[in-house]
Amino acid sequence: MADKYFTALDIGAGQGAKIGFFTPEGELVSETLLGIEEYRLDFEDFASVLASRIRESLPAHGKILSIGIASAGILNSDGGFQLFANCARYNGFNLRKAMEEAFDLPAAIDNDANTGALAEWSILRMELLYWVFGGGWGGAWISEDGKVMHPAHDWDGRDGSLHYTNEPGYAIPLSKHRLRLLFLEVGASFELFEQYLADDPDLSESVLLGPGGDSDSLRAEVILSGPGRCRLFRAIVGDDTFYERFLDIHELKQINDPSIAGQHISKLSNMRVESAINTDRLYGKILAEAARCMFKSAVGDGLRSDLPVFLGGKPSYALPYFGPSCQRVLGKMGIMSYLRPSILDDKNLNANLVGASVLARRAYNTRSNN
Repeated sequence: MADKYFTALDIGAGQGAKIGFFTPEGELVSETLLGIEEYRLDFEDFASVLASRIRESLPAHGKILSIGIASAGILNSDGGFQLFANCARYNGFNLRKAMEEAFDLPAAIDNDANTGALAEWSILRMELLYWVFGGGWGGAWISEDGKVMHPAHDWDGRDGSLHYTNEPGYAIPLSKHRLRLLFLEVGASFELFEQYLADDPDLSESVLLGPGGDSDSLRAEVILSGPGRCRLFRAIVGDDTFYERFLDIHELKQINDPSIAGQHISKLSNMRVESAINTDRLYGKILAEAARCMFKSAVGDGLRSDLPVFLGGKPSYALPYFGPSCQRVLGKMGIMSYLRPSILDDKNLNANLVGASVLARRAYNTRSNN
């Protein structure tokens, strides 16, 4: 008899698409990658290449039961790409339907922050918040029975339509007045931080505006993300080169690269270098400020201020450095939620793939029940 598998896909815009095969008991049997260089310009070609790689990678004598897909960006409720980060050419196309047609099997798709949250829930089976830090700050609020609360499906393009728990980095405004005060607490200049944003050729002019084009705020993920932590460090350091004596020549070349600077900032924090300590202290305080906005906004929807918050993404590895200041401020605000590292990271599993396997199982059960 053929071994049966739930197929999980993590469609990223960085390295590419990860493909995993899970047993009905939830064990990951094998994993492979369709590299970003293999993403075709034409969507139908991309879907065909992806389907071929799935068939090639299926373990010997294996049978696919269903397919679950985690994807970057915002999706339509029917599974179509609405705002696919870094692959805008696929917007308007539907990968879920393409996989269903290619394999004649049920499939399901959701945003990767939502699937990461479902992965945590699949182990803990409890209501929780999930925050994932990467190029931005994504999130999800999961109910006790595993429902994603207030997903950003079918977004109408208005910032005010986004729920703070689901698109926190993009939707939550950080008051510039409040930021100035927080920067001053660590002897840093918010104006210098703004100047770095304005001078960055990779950022648009709108980076200096908050949700809805508000000139008195910034979007939270300008600071609360992997690149944001690097930007914060640069602003706090300014012209001070003292930290450089603690890094080797290779680390010095990488410290201003947002994609890899985080590990070096953590190294400096661990060595008690003041500029790095102040970076993480400020990062934690700003995260607490954004969290306060989230809880205040969602309390009317039933969000409790004592839910555990699980963190995903590489910047969350810095939790030991920015977590203490964040927890202190949250406690003073009366928010008893505690920041915790991802359960999946502890198990050395990819949260997006595990969450996609949850979607695959649900798609299979829905088809079976019908």
